[in-house]
Amino acid sequence: MSSDLRASILDPAAIERKLALNNYNVDRSRAHIEIIDPETCLKCVRQQCINCCPANCYAPMPDGHVVFSYEGCVECGTCRIVCNEFENVLWSYPRGGFGIQYRYG
Repeated sequence: MSSDLRASILDPAAIERKLALNNYNVDRSRAHIEIIDPETCLKCVRQQCINCCPANCYAPMPDGHVVFSYEGCVECGTCRIVCNEFENVLWSYPRGGFGIQYRYG
């Protein structure tokens, strides 16, 4: 493995730089992902959505709630899969013409 490739993999900001190259057409009238019941997140000990989202769309709040910002979503569906204990994520694809347009890779 070349040292340049290894350095880019170990660079924690590498994914942010790559995501910044993408184009997002945000649908302001319809969020394609929602937390169904914010109070349910308080029961979730692991809150895997925060750690597993590759675009960091989920953020913990000091009171234990989780905030989701769909504008930077890469539509991978990971949050829907990792929220398997409470199934508290309502996930669907964005409407046609909206969402992410990949520009890298």
